[in-house]
Amino acid sequence: MKPVDSRYMAANIPAFMLRSLVMTLRDSGLDAGRLLVGLGLTLEDLQDPACRVSFRQGREAILRALQMAPGRALGLETGCRQKINSVGLVGYAMLTAATIGEAVKLGLQFQKDTGSMLEFDTRVTSDGIAVTAASRFHEPSIYTFLVEEAFANFMSIGIGLVGDGFKPLRIELAYPAPVHAGAYRDVFDCEIRFGCVENVFLFDPALYKRALATADPFSHRQLCEFIAYHRTRSREAAEITESVERVLRQKLQERINISKVAKALGMSERTLRRRLAESAVSFQGLLDDLRKNRALELLANPHMSVEQIAFAVGFTDPHNFRRAFRRWTGTTPGALRTDLSAIWPE
Repeated sequence: MKPVDSRYMAANIPAFMLRSLVMTLRDSGLDAGRLLVGLGLTLEDLQDPACRVSFRQGREAILRALQMAPGRALGLETGCRQKINSVGLVGYAMLTAATIGEAVKLGLQFQKDTGSMLEFDTRVTSDGIAVTAASRFHEPSIYTFLVEEAFANFMSIGIGLVGDGFKPLRIELAYPAPVHAGAYRDVFDCEIRFGCVENVFLFDPALYKRALATADPFSHRQLCEFIAYHRTRSREAAEITESVERVLRQKLQERINISKVAKALGMSERTLRRRLAESAVSFQGLLDDLRKNRALELLANPHMSVEQIAFAVGFTDPHNFRRAFRRWTGTTPGALRTDLSAIWPE
């Protein structure tokens, strides 16, 4: 069996985009609650600024949204909904930068703090400033949505920085024209090219030097220092958390405890407890989250009984598993499996 890339499963993506997707569906009269059933997330979780999702969870939510609204320009609608301040502190830091060029560079520097599921880069070309978008993982089923959402969001950010007169010079897209291709012209009001080598958002280089009316050197420095400090703390927390989770995933079927995990990581139990406490996480919380998420994945397999799932996530007694599952999700494994079958039939 091919191993799963740990980055695909790591919950390290801010939920900004999913929050906007939920609002897009709600405004269309669709049941946004369907997006997260069985994913280990709730709509309330998305409202928490500290909420992080994995690429796997984001992918599944997007796929479900596309099924609920076939033929719609859902990525464009979701991206247009987001404003420059919709991406939290990074957006405010961009607004207080001295020039548009500095704001763009800042956005790219902190792109992983804005909830993107793509990778962005920028370069100067003979035609203008090109911001490119590439996929972190090969996911053709949601690729168009992600690029649409990102470029429509760029459009909203450009308007936030420049004003209503902002528009790109050209949009290039590395996929064929979708059925809703006409919506691109309405959003971007520029030349659109499909079937290109890469995804490019091209804009006028003269904008790079334009001063921002909202520039504030003191606030900008304060915001950048806070974001950098928070990123450092987040990296430290992610390092120890991911190390513990890696060991737990390997031994999820066993009777695992913190002492065994500390030994596997080459540190004392006391040191591990201290480092987890500094990261504001608990060993039991990490173990419960892994068990819950793995159980939710396995429940989607109709060939596995609840008892088999219980053993697969480290419970020797299925009754204890059922009690724990109710504590984690507010329902029973059987009831959730029934709900999944009703909402997302095979």
